[in-house]
Amino acid sequence: MTLSFFRPLSLRRRATFGLLATVLALPLGAPPSWALHMPKVAELPANALQPFMQSNSQIWDAILPLPDGRMLLEAPAWVGNTGPQLFVRNTNGQLEPWPNAAWNATEGDVNTRFVALGGLTRTADGHIWVLDSGVPNRKQPPVAAPKLIEIDPTEGTVLRVVPVEASALRQGSILSGIAVHGNTAYVPDSGVAGLLVIDTASAKAQRFLDHHPDLIASRPIVTPNGPVRDNTGRYAAVDASMIAVSPDGSWLVLQAPGQYLSRVSTSIFTDPDITPAAFEESVTQWFKTPSLGGMTIDNDGTLYWSDITTSSILSYTTGRVPRRLITDPRLQWPTTPGLDGHGHLFVSASQIDHSTAFGAPAASITWPITIYELTLPTTPPPG
Repeated sequence: MTLSFFRPLSLRRRATFGLLATVLALPLGAPPSWALHMPKVAELPANALQPFMQSNSQIWDAILPLPDGRMLLEAPAWVGNTGPQLFVRNTNGQLEPWPNAAWNATEGDVNTRFVALGGLTRTADGHIWVLDSGVPNRKQPPVAAPKLIEIDPTEGTVLRVVPVEASALRQGSILSGIAVHGNTAYVPDSGVAGLLVIDTASAKAQRFLDHHPDLIASRPIVTPNGPVRDNTGRYAAVDASMIAVSPDGSWLVLQAPGQYLSRVSTSIFTDPDITPAAFEESVTQWFKTPSLGGMTIDNDGTLYWSDITTSSILSYTTGRVPRRLITDPRLQWPTTPGLDGHGHLFVSASQIDHSTAFGAPAASITWPITIYELTLPTTPPPG
């Protein structure tokens, strides 16, 4: 997730959607379903949320449990971290730079080290894809060109580095967030709203939905203490930086933290006959979310959201059923959660609004930063 200044919503908003948008708004292979309102009362009691681990030096913004019991933890430079940006928590609880110390070095060849991590994901083949935006400080020019890194978690080896073509970028681009299905990577641009579609085999990158209103930060980020402002008093905001791809690869959901959740069919990116108007209408509003700090998707397509505004963890099924799983004041700016596949969700209370990410000259973090473990409900959504 990377920051930019709040921009008023364009007057060129769509009042209606065409036939294509209507079709895309329906769950694939299911009858029409309309989204319900998010429940105001949480389903789970406070004791369902337990401290899992803490740090007095790292601000974690993404968690990715691995099937073997290890856990990947992202501590990106853009929020003020100065040490390694990617850690593995081994099954004995010990942390170490991952995949190794060399890739987490702060100096050296920018092509063989992490410069500014902006997201990670695990694909169906078990491999890890990491996004490096090359922009460790949003107020300064890029330090390096963005790149994607594929890592084999079993061996802990980098399999390949995919550079992002400069032709897909804009002046001020800051890539943030990554979703991968097959040989296709989907990467939002949080600096200049847009979506990059990258063929990982050929490294060919195409840019779509440039300046699309649903990808632009049109609302401020709101915490329990109100809208977030930078040190100049302006609203702090982020263009599209959160993204997930459905398990079958047929659709994407994406949004800016201060926007609403949108959904788009991946077929439009390979349709040679699609018109500009159809492209404009292809993005459909999927749910009026609060301000989010991160999201992830389960194997059944259920989305899990970290809600900044109410300090909650929310979920949203493919049938468009929203659930407020837990609300807890300990969840101060919860970030990208991770699922272990055994009924548990892990999330960091990152306190990013108290970091230097919003332009403050010094951080006001209340240490330690805590990662919480949430035992998910075993019951179906309330009727």
